[in-house]
Amino acid sequence: MNRQVSTLAVSARVGAGIFALSILLLSPVQAADSSLSKDASQVGSAVGSTARKIGQEGKKVGLAVGHAGKKVGLEVGHAAKKGGQAFWHAVKGQKQ
Repeated sequence: MNRQVSTLAVSARVGAGIFALSILLLSPVQAADSSLSKDASQVGSAVGSTARKIGQEGKKVGLAVGHAGKKVGLEVGHAAKKGGQAFWHAVKGQKQ
């Protein structure tokens, strides 16, 4: 579980860094000869791209967590099944 949490934290930091960098690089101050509409469009595109990248990383983290949960659930289920079978054999007096 710690690995998934650290992956999520890293993804969040990378996303925040990309977002901040896109805002700084595409600020209207640097494009003095462009119109305000064009600048706003560039910033909007950068923010949208960044949000998409963050969403893709979040999906990867979510899939990893889901797969790990499924694996743990199956292991617990198999262990419970074996425990139940052992109990049943003990009650019936059979050797395993």
